[in-house]
Amino acid sequence: MLSIQRRNDDEAPQECTPNLLPCRINHDGPVNASRRYWAPEHDKDGNLEAYFRGRKLKGRKVTLPEGYKGSVVKEGAKEDDTLKSNTERLRRRQLEEEDVEDDDEDEEEEVKVLEEVANFKDFVVWGHETAPEGDDAFVKGVEEWIAFAAAMHAPGIDVQEEQKPGT
Repeated sequence: MLSIQRRNDDEAPQECTPNLLPCRINHDGPVNASRRYWAPEHDKDGNLEAYFRGRKLKGRKVTLPEGYKGSVVKEGAKEDDTLKSNTERLRRRQLEEEDVEDDDEDEEEEVKVLEEVANFKDFVVWGHETAPEGDDAFVKGVEEWIAFAAAMHAPGIDVQEEQKPGT
């Protein structure tokens, strides 16, 4: 199970715009990159363009749908006592709903705590020489799969009522 917590409740997470580059860099986290090494600009067509280690990149800005927010997280400490009691309460509620008796207490699910570092409303997906199209996994995830999931979980017609014998 995952739990996302803010570092300090007094302090709101900072806003950022993540950049998904088409390469592997063995570093996760912020970088103090000077404008000399990373300076994305808009080209004459209004698309994002940048050069990274001499290679031309084209970017596509992807905005999250209304009601969604992205979070940049990092792995935090183990669960604390408050989280442990909330997890236990949730577990008991699930067991009551399923009408299942819990005989074994030895299989306790580990809760991984992630710390929220920053939030974002949009991100940039970069491609070599051309901007990523709609078939890019990140673009498709936002533009298609979120809408698909919302449609699947929306209240609507019951499938069993719709299927009648002889049809």
